Amino acid sequence: MTLVIALKQLITKPLLGVLTYTCCALSASYALEQASVSKSQISIIIDDVGAKASDARAFRLPSSVTFSILPNTEYSTDYSFKAALQNREVMLHMPMESLQPKALGEGPLLSGMYPQELKTSLLMALKTVPHAVGVNNHMGSKLTQMTLPMRTVMETLAQNNLFFVDSRTTRFTKAGLIADEFGVNAATRQVFLDHERNSAFIEEQFDALIRAARKNGKAIGIGHPYQETLNFLEHMLPKLPPDIEVITVSEYLQETNKFRINPMLVQNLPLHTVHTDE
Repeated sequence: MTLVIALKQLITKPLLGVLTYTCCALSASYALEQASVSKSQISIIIDDVGAKASDARAFRLPSSVTFSILPNTEYSTDYSFKAALQNREVMLHMPMESLQPKALGEGPLLSGMYPQELKTSLLMALKTVPHAVGVNNHMGSKLTQMTLPMRTVMETLAQNNLFFVDSRTTRFTKAGLIADEFGVNAATRQVFLDHERNSAFIEEQFDALIRAARKNGKAIGIGHPYQETLNFLEHMLPKLPPDIEVITVSEYLQETNKFRINPMLVQNLPLHTVHTDE
C-alpha cells in the first residue's frame, strides 16, 4: 500500500509542475495579448497645414500625428516632402464649398462645377501634396451634402486609391454613404479640438476624444496648427494615459500599406529640395 502511494506521488508531482508552468505561461501570454488589444486608439489630424510659414512648428509633434495639408499654397509641396522625411502620414485638406461665404483659397470644389471640372481641380490639388494617402474636407458644409458633386469626388478618390475622412461640417453630410457606394474607405471626425482657441477648452475636447476612444475603441480628433493647440499637444502627447495610443489615419482604417508617394499623382513631378528652416 505504501509503495502504491509513493508511486502516485512520483507521477503526480511532475504532472502538477508541468500543469502549473503551462497555466502560468498561458496566463502571461493572455495578459500580454490583452494589454496590446485593450489600448484605445486616437487619430489626431492637424488641418490647414501649409497656410503659413509658422505652421512649421507642427513638425515638432510626434510623427504618429497626421497632417492634412492645404493645396495650392506656397508651402503645400514643401511641407508634404518634409512630412515624408519624418515618416509622417499626409492627407490633402481639400477646400469645398461652404454654406457660409468664406474664402476657400485657390482651386476649391464648388457646387456649380461640371464633373470634369471637379475632377481636374481635385487632381491638381493632389499634385501639390504628392504624399497624400487620403483626403478630408476643408469647409464643405454645402458640397458634402450634395449627391452629384460628391459622387465625382469619391469616384476620383477610388481611381487613385485614396481614403476619405469626413470632417463633418454639417449633420446632413452624404460623404460616408457615397464613399461606400464607390468602395472608398472612409471615416468620420468625432471631435474638433480647438474651435475655441484656449487651453481649457482644448483640454475639455481632448478629454472628450479620449472618452470616445474608450467607449468605441478608437476615435478621430481634428485640430489646427494654432499656437494654443500645439502648446497643448506638445505637453500632453508624451504623457498619455497607459490605455491610450496615437495611431495614423491609415492605421485607424486598417490600411497600413497606404504610406507612399502615389505614383498616379506624381508623374512628371520635378526633383524637390526640402527647405528645413522653420
